Amino acid sequence: MAQIATQQLTLYVNLHAGKDAQGKIIIKRKAYKNVRVDVDLVKLSEVGNALASLQDLPLVELEVLSNGLLLNSL
Repeated sequence: MAQIATQQLTLYVNLHAGKDAQGKIIIKRKAYKNVRVDVDLVKLSEVGNALASLQDLPLVELEVLSNGLLLNSL
C-alpha cells in the first residue's frame, strides 16, 4: 500500500503589487519554507497575517503548499 510521507510545508504570502497594462492584478509572492508539518492552521494563519502586516503591499491571500514523497511498500 502506498503512503505519503510529508516532509515540509511552505507558507506563501501573496501581495497585491498593482495592475499591468491590461488591467490584470500583479501578485508578489513571499515564501516561508520549512514550516512544521504538525502546525496548527489557525496559528499559521495568524503568523501569515502578521508577516503580511510588515509588508508595504496589501495581502491578497495566504497559501500553504505541502511537499512530500509517495512511498510504495512492495
